Amino acid sequence: MRKLFTLFLLLTTFFCFSQTSKDYTVQAWVIVDKSKPSITIKWQKLTTGVTAYEIYRKTKDSESWGVAKGKTAASDTMWTDIDIKVGETYEYNLVKINGASAVGITYILSGIEIPVVHSRGNALVVVEKTLAKDIAAELDGYYRDLASDGWKVYNIEVMKTDSIQKVKREIKKIDAQSGELKSLIILGHVPVPYSGNFGLDNYYTVPPDGHAPDHNGAWPTDAYYSVDSDLWTDNLTNDASISRSENKNLPGDSKWDNIDLPGLVKYYTGRIDLSNMSKFTKTEAELTKQYIKKAHDFRFKNTVTLEKGVIDENFSASIGAFASTGWRNFSVMFGPKNIIESDYLSTCRNQNLLFGYGAGAGSYQSCSGIGTTDSFVKTKPAVFNMLFGSYFGDWDNANNILRAPLASAENGLTNAWSGRPWWQNHPMALGEPIGYCAMITQNNKTTYSSNIFANTIPIGLMGDPTLRLHIVAPPTNVIATSQDNNTKVNLTWTATNELGNLGYYIYRSANPLSNNFPINKTPITGNSFTDNSPYQGTNYYLIKSVKLTTSASGSYFNLSQGAGANITGITGSPANIENTIKSKNLTVYPNPSKNTITLNFSIFPESRSFEIVNTNGQIVRDGKIDITSNLSSTPIYVGDLSSGLYFIKMGSVSCKFIKD
Repeated sequence: MRKLFTLFLLLTTFFCFSQTSKDYTVQAWVIVDKSKPSITIKWQKLTTGVTAYEIYRKTKDSESWGVAKGKTAASDTMWTDIDIKVGETYEYNLVKINGASAVGITYILSGIEIPVVHSRGNALVVVEKTLAKDIAAELDGYYRDLASDGWKVYNIEVMKTDSIQKVKREIKKIDAQSGELKSLIILGHVPVPYSGNFGLDNYYTVPPDGHAPDHNGAWPTDAYYSVDSDLWTDNLTNDASISRSENKNLPGDSKWDNIDLPGLVKYYTGRIDLSNMSKFTKTEAELTKQYIKKAHDFRFKNTVTLEKGVIDENFSASIGAFASTGWRNFSVMFGPKNIIESDYLSTCRNQNLLFGYGAGAGSYQSCSGIGTTDSFVKTKPAVFNMLFGSYFGDWDNANNILRAPLASAENGLTNAWSGRPWWQNHPMALGEPIGYCAMITQNNKTTYSSNIFANTIPIGLMGDPTLRLHIVAPPTNVIATSQDNNTKVNLTWTATNELGNLGYYIYRSANPLSNNFPINKTPITGNSFTDNSPYQGTNYYLIKSVKLTTSASGSYFNLSQGAGANITGITGSPANIENTIKSKNLTVYPNPSKNTITLNFSIFPESRSFEIVNTNGQIVRDGKIDITSNLSSTPIYVGDLSSGLYFIKMGSVSCKFIKD
């Protein structure tokens, strides 16, 4: 029982000093200054219940906070970090101390002018086959929307009757073929994995909503598709007494025993499943089309939103401080002044809020104090939502309220069952997709403080995991015309109406689902561009605007969706980006080199794999590199190679260098 006892002790320590869920947090925000440079964390002043504040800092990908970076007196309301560099990301843990106890925690992902992200990685859309047929045109548009946000898009279709093992094999196949997936989007009623031994386990003697024995057993878990592990077992749980067939778990029934996730979640994973929602007048296909249209309008800033969050908690904080996940995240997203503590649906009805949190006693179709599934037939939610209550976190059932916001006519692009455990959505304030937040919440064991049921199988996201918080309006009316006997392409567009626009990046590809890297190194400020090296045949272009977005957590260069155009019949160079690199030169420096080499490009290459070959034609080193926004690669170690002449190859391109 050590696991539950430790968590219980943490919670009871909090309860001694806190009365509301807000008290479990520090209501903080950030001011950044490039000229110094510095990151200043500010917070609201408290007159009681605090004796000091401690500030910890780590790199974004580190799992450990180490020793405190700073400490302030109880009367202080700010702390400044000057040990920083512009363009680098830092994650902070701000802890409110009372005596010897931590009584409130808030996390902040911060930085100054974080570089633009051009390529977001490989995304796989797994679509239920019958639905795919019914929404074919909308699917094509959806794939292009993903691509215009920087994703290289793959898609497969599966049957409702397929085994979950078969679906996972298909996902792993694309993972291998693509060179590694980063995002997994489940569209429709793709087979639902189940796992869990809740109520029958020595540690987890009750299910996540506490309703034993009627909600014991297995719960849905799309994390199965994203955890690359052979440690999923199906031979331990054997309880035929569970009355609800979906939760019943027997040996060999392809419902897993695991409660804790048996490995790391690899992908940003989300499910858009609008099947079996009869409370809504539209069919599953119609609801899915509606969702794709809502997502498109949000991505392209056709939907005007307010950077605010609403919190409506109908539980006492003493049973878990469920809404602290709203207070903690919203303060660093929008600033404490932009958090509304009010009725959830009436607030959302009158404003297009970006985020909302609601909690109350629940059933599969209701959340007390918030509403029922029928409520979302009539009223719009926030764009991003978190709801918590009994039963409906087990979402694979008719008219489930966790899925209901996605079926609403407006907004409702994501929802999560957040309360056990608390979700970590703070990275969205610095441009990360909500799927990244889902992944770090799923993988959290000790990095972020949590209440019970951290790192367990029910944690999952309803909705598109690639969606981001801050939207930049793209340009419009892109026109591509051929020039000089079809050897060049001229592009024109109508300027974006986005305030603070810094210019435009131009992207070109022979594949409409893979426009990942720009032609130009720096943004251009005009409304036209001539491509002197188009591909032979069809060229697909995207134009994206870029601005410096400043949030309550920091600042980052933020891209719009791409406004697109394509042109056919071009008689220029073959559609091979390596040839373009060759004509513009791939360089190596330093050359000669003793220890490391760095590659420099004129445009972003699509390949990341390299091989170093000696003069005998032998491959002496290979691997993959990352490329910065300045078109330079990460260093490649060559210090252990013998002195002499070498070639480095990327695809069909090669470049010479000398090892000293």
